[in-house]
Amino acid sequence: MEASGADKGFFQQSPTLDNQFYDETYQRCFRLFLPDDVVSATEAEVAALGQEVISDRVFSWITDAERNTPYLKGSGRDAFGKWTGELVTGEGWRQLQSFGIAKGFVATGYDSPYGPFSRSLQFLRLLLFEPSCANVTCPSAMQDGAARLLQIHLTSPHRASRLSKEQRQVFEDAYNRLISRDPAFAWTSGQWMTERTGGSDVSLTETTAVPAPISSDGSGSHLGPWSLNGFKWFSSATDSNMTVLLARTAKGGLSTFLAPMRRSDSKAVTLAGNPKPQGDSLNGVRIQRLKNKVGTRSLPTAELVLEDMRAWMIGEEGRGIQEISTVLNITRIHSAVAAVGYVSRSLAIAKGFAQVREIGTGKGGRVKLAESPLHMRTLSRIAADHRGHMLLTFLTSHVLGVSEHATETGPARTSTLAALTPSPSDSPALLRVLTQITKAYVCKNSVSLVFSCMESLGGVGYLDNTEQEHLNLSRLWRDCAVLPIWEGTTDVLSTDFIRAVKHPKGGKGSLDALENFVAKAAAFAGRAQTKITGWDPLQRWKLTRDRVEQASQAELMSDARDLVWRVSHILIAVLLQVDANRDGDDVAGDIFARFVREKFSVGDGGLVPARNTRGMLQRDSAIVYGASALTASARL
Repeated sequence: MEASGADKGFFQQSPTLDNQFYDETYQRCFRLFLPDDVVSATEAEVAALGQEVISDRVFSWITDAERNTPYLKGSGRDAFGKWTGELVTGEGWRQLQSFGIAKGFVATGYDSPYGPFSRSLQFLRLLLFEPSCANVTCPSAMQDGAARLLQIHLTSPHRASRLSKEQRQVFEDAYNRLISRDPAFAWTSGQWMTERTGGSDVSLTETTAVPAPISSDGSGSHLGPWSLNGFKWFSSATDSNMTVLLARTAKGGLSTFLAPMRRSDSKAVTLAGNPKPQGDSLNGVRIQRLKNKVGTRSLPTAELVLEDMRAWMIGEEGRGIQEISTVLNITRIHSAVAAVGYVSRSLAIAKGFAQVREIGTGKGGRVKLAESPLHMRTLSRIAADHRGHMLLTFLTSHVLGVSEHATETGPARTSTLAALTPSPSDSPALLRVLTQITKAYVCKNSVSLVFSCMESLGGVGYLDNTEQEHLNLSRLWRDCAVLPIWEGTTDVLSTDFIRAVKHPKGGKGSLDALENFVAKAAAFAGRAQTKITGWDPLQRWKLTRDRVEQASQAELMSDARDLVWRVSHILIAVLLQVDANRDGDDVAGDIFARFVREKFSVGDGGLVPARNTRGMLQRDSAIVYGASALTASARL
């Protein structure tokens, strides 16, 4: 054998990255949560989007955004020491942000003609972009939440009647920018809650707000009649055009405010009168320092000092928690979509690698990883968990769409989608707990799934593969790691879930909505009824509900995470059951059977006996690569 060298010897064939639109799990979700007419009208565009987000151009932007991270020009000061706070972001970051705006990843939820299905379409499209976005979807999530909050105040007769003429003008202008597809006109938004006293616990918020009447000459009229002062400890989207934030007023309690990020130092600049008002300086904001983080390095995250930041109050004084919850509902769904997007890309890389990497089997034999029973069992477990996470995430996005369009019937639903659609009266109560459950369960578990995909590539998976950005699993893992933390840690969300279901007014409604959903989905037969001995989801749910109702809130707190996991498993199981029953797909049935066996210790755990090694390899391959793997090695 000739000795190897730097330029000779064995070189591993590079895996290819396929368009994830055609992934089996994505396809099943796309056709489950969208009616047939919406599928027909949108699938060509979404397929093209799936190819565009893995183009060389997009990956070059990602590499640039990671290499040229945000910084304060001159450490925030000019040549003579005066504070300027000029934030500089990389070209790749700016290009990706413009790309996301132009593609309408936020706008689709508002300007699409598909009524209650607009949200499902929005998040199905967004999932494809998440692993290619270099974190620009973080400000997009807050942009979306702010848009929804303003939309409610502009369209609800009760809330709209409370707006002054100037306030309405400001809100309308901001809303139109937040949902725009024109990068030159559109705005992103921040969401500032975290202070040194706590993260999601805002009870000790130290930022204050006092009335500050607009000057008689109208100077700064677009900035608002409140002056905010305080310190925000962790604020992502520091380069945004506006923010939604919490502050404490003299009357007590927290209120929610909208604040433009820049002000004019010379004369009034109305929002409606200037296509892109930048002003001369930041609006009472001083960037104390940028944060150094494990991941999301391209995202400008900062500590901010607020000194006379002018703002408009949103909603009633003292009801800030209720107002900001609208934003949190949206951003938490975005977090879950990001998590399944990272896993989807990571699994695609792992699948491609398994088809080109060979391993020894002893006695001179060699096989590809895709032919190794152990390796395929590992990947099949990742793929099966991922499908459950996808179904739970897109159920939540579907319920969001139904809750936002309660008075619209929309296009004709399939019988399967009808089985997953709550009544208009149930949807708000169901959404109240689904966002907590989904964000907690999906984001927490996705981190380990991305790591498992990275591990499946061995040492090369651990490298920062910026030379081939499409294989850079380490970046995906670093960025995914934040998702169980921001917008509420797993324990915070579990605590919120217990508070929601034990609430003296809304708790029973949320429990009833969950029970109605489980009963309706479990009753769906479809084309084939998959029966598993010992599996009764409604009975499992009622046992969990009994535990919640019989124990006090204090008694449930230590078990809060376990209860969220138990409810998540029930919901995922019925979703997998519906998915299998709608067309009698053997692979979907196998995933469902394995899940209830593992989580509930019922059934036989799969359609092929474990002693049949070749049969199990085929079944595992089918879960990973699609149904065609039952008869051939080719991928879909």
